[in-house]
Amino acid sequence: MQARARATVDAIVDAAARVLVRGGYGAFTTNRVAARAKVSVGSLYQYFPNKEALLAELKARHIAELERGLDAVMARAGDGPLGEIIAAVIEANVAAHLVDPALHRVLSTEVPQLGASDAATAFEQRAVKRVRALLARRRHEITVRNLDLATYLVVRTVEATIHDAVAERPADLASGAIAREVTRLLLGYLTVSSPAPRRPATRRARTAARRGSASLPPPRS
Repeated sequence: MQARARATVDAIVDAAARVLVRGGYGAFTTNRVAARAKVSVGSLYQYFPNKEALLAELKARHIAELERGLDAVMARAGDGPLGEIIAAVIEANVAAHLVDPALHRVLSTEVPQLGASDAATAFEQRAVKRVRALLARRRHEITVRNLDLATYLVVRTVEATIHDAVAERPADLASGAIAREVTRLLLGYLTVSSPAPRRPATRRARTAARRGSASLPPPRS
């Protein structure tokens, strides 16, 4: 795409974001977006056939932010301790959601009907593979036996918590409190050994216990 066309697309997408944030999905129309971008509706339709295509582009750009954050984590993770790796993954996700939190709130609360796009599904699959590779580097620090399950829970916990916090707890997200607490949560899950389950008492043990309690003297009045 030529530079002029790219500039037009960027102007349209930026205008779409601002219209969506200001008026919500109910007020989101291609005519309003074109007016905000100062282009004709015909020019808009050259790049986006309908408003759903605009929404898909906004989501795709959010995914690109997440991808860049994960790239940075992979590049600098090296052989750092598990705590640093988990914190870096979470902080990168938070940073992507804070690029335009007002837009993310509208996309997550008012435009759920779009569902998961192919780009989002593909990114999640890549994220799972890359997070698993990060966890595998620190396998000796992780007490969870099933690393595939652990990876799934880490990815889903981070994405779901931060995604919801954009709309529900924006102040805690911006302050870093969400990132700190999710880091504690996941480190506790990944590194703390679960206590051995208690074995159910046998019939003989239960019978002995009842006999023992029956032989005790009555309490003094």
